[in-house]
Amino acid sequence: MSTWILFLLLGVGTGALYAALAMGVIVVYRGSGVVNFAIGATAMFPAVVYAELRTSGDLLLPVVGIPNRYGLGDPLGFWPSLVLALAVGALIAALAHTLVFRPLRQAPALTLVIATVGLTIVLQGLAAKSFGTATVRTPEILPDDVVTVFGRPVPVDRFWLAGVVALVGVGLGGVYRFSRFGLATRAASTSEKGATLLGYDSGRIALVNWIIASMMISVIGILLTPLSGVNPFNYSLFVIPALGAALAARLQSFTVAALVGIGIGSFQALAVHMVSQRQVPDFLLAGLDSVVPFVVIVGALVYSGHTLPIRGTFLEHHHVEAPVPARNPLVWLSMVVAGTLIMVFGGPSIRLAGIQSMFTITLLLSLVVLTGYLGQVSLAQLAFAGFGAFWLAHSSEQWGVPFPLAPLLAIAVTTAVGTAIGIPALRIRGIQFAIVTLSAALVFERLVFRSPSFSGPGGLAHVDPPELFGLDLGILGSGNFPNPTFGVILVWLTAGCALLVANLRRGSVGRRFIAVRLNERAAAAAGINVPRTKLLGAATASLLAGVAGVMFAYKSVDFTSAGLEAEEGLQILALAYVGGIGAVSGAVIGGLIAPAGLLVVALSSAEPSVDQFLLAGVGMVIVAVAFPAGLAGVGTRLRAALRRPRRAAPH
Repeated sequence: MSTWILFLLLGVGTGALYAALAMGVIVVYRGSGVVNFAIGATAMFPAVVYAELRTSGDLLLPVVGIPNRYGLGDPLGFWPSLVLALAVGALIAALAHTLVFRPLRQAPALTLVIATVGLTIVLQGLAAKSFGTATVRTPEILPDDVVTVFGRPVPVDRFWLAGVVALVGVGLGGVYRFSRFGLATRAASTSEKGATLLGYDSGRIALVNWIIASMMISVIGILLTPLSGVNPFNYSLFVIPALGAALAARLQSFTVAALVGIGIGSFQALAVHMVSQRQVPDFLLAGLDSVVPFVVIVGALVYSGHTLPIRGTFLEHHHVEAPVPARNPLVWLSMVVAGTLIMVFGGPSIRLAGIQSMFTITLLLSLVVLTGYLGQVSLAQLAFAGFGAFWLAHSSEQWGVPFPLAPLLAIAVTTAVGTAIGIPALRIRGIQFAIVTLSAALVFERLVFRSPSFSGPGGLAHVDPPELFGLDLGILGSGNFPNPTFGVILVWLTAGCALLVANLRRGSVGRRFIAVRLNERAAAAAGINVPRTKLLGAATASLLAGVAGVMFAYKSVDFTSAGLEAEEGLQILALAYVGGIGAVSGAVIGGLIAPAGLLVVALSSAEPSVDQFLLAGVGMVIVAVAFPAGLAGVGTRLRAALRRPRRAAPH
């Protein structure tokens, strides 16, 4: 028992960061109505700035298009580095609110999620470009003494971190309960119109809250750099337990958020110990710690999802456009023929890029159905595709299931699993569902994809090439890599998936999807079975993700979880939104402009890089602000503008 208590205490340090991030989520939500998925990345960048100042003396700035590294001489001490890092954190918050979230004040929930995800990718890309991807630990900041608890030494810095978080929580509670600013924030969160009539500037209130949240999480993130180190990506996924703690606090109580955040960190540390001692079943060995926040999130949302506070706004939010695809067989046939010709006559690099685009288009089509048509923001579609890929490898290698039964089984099982994950959507939707699916994606990555019992020794899975009537249909067949026949099959399979989604939107099922997305109560009053419609959407999207997973497995042959991580799912959502998440043509555009996709390789012959990752994030934010319908909607707007009759000039 004393060992368990020791590990619970060791997890207090990471739990303190979870608690601070959770309180930051609450502050931003109270001030601006944004559930900030970028809260981890917002804490990461000032911590990276601090680490760079302490190690090299260079100052990193969150800017794009101009140099963002400036040498200040020798490495700086603690206080100058802290002040400069906090100033950068405040700058990030001010720019994010002013340039992105203030213009999106009346945007739908999906657009706000997209904008925060885009901000995450931008900050990660900027940090990776200037700082690198290695984890850096800074010199000790807090006292590094130890105390004895039950005969075991425990570093005292954990208690210092918990104390700092406790003081911050008490201070925030007092400010928002008793100060005039806190009362104004509470008034604006209840009704922006009412707060404006009382003389409060809701925009200024939101800006100050963004800066307060940034200062708080930056301090805790910097204090944690000697303990866990910092890199451009490790803080970003801390948003999952932070969101769990914030939801457990119903986006209101700082005290509950702090306690739950510290508790999640402690239980994660205990889970790591239990795994190291093999005190859990084998299927939990790869990622038991990732299950803890997932259970907290699902429990909080299922229990209180309908009672979470909804911030008052001036106007009703609009939804992302989901136009009915035109019936034009000539367009469809020309695209399929063009894809076939590329696979037959294109060079090896072009064919490989086309294969990558076909996989991405099919995966994005699942987001068109679930997010564009049904309004459920999913961040787990890449994880479902990965599950389908690993299941295909497992069933064919371990059980000897032959082709074509093995891919059909993988698609069926992925559909069932994705539908089961969609069950929480019967009580929750929008941002809340996005939180559940992001957490689920992390569970798949840590618990399933890295499990030797499922993925294979060392997490390496293998898929034999598909053969039919003695003909090798795999990517390695014909001695001409990549096999043109394999590419042609993927083109026609992708076209079939796109046609399925287009016909779905044209038919009665698509109309039910749109009705549920617009207003669930009105849809139910009109006789639509809302739970069944939601589950049908989840099943269809999971089926498409399963097809994409089969494509991924056969194009990779040997693969690990690389490229299927939870953070990669954010980039998939970025591509879907930039292309146009409500349209089949948007999925096609997103697949063509994907890293290593057909358009990127054809124009630049470039491999995926940090610059492309950063460009995807910047494009995502720009599209969210300026073109909510994505690039696919730009053409629609232009055609509508050209068809609009011009006013006659006055005589």
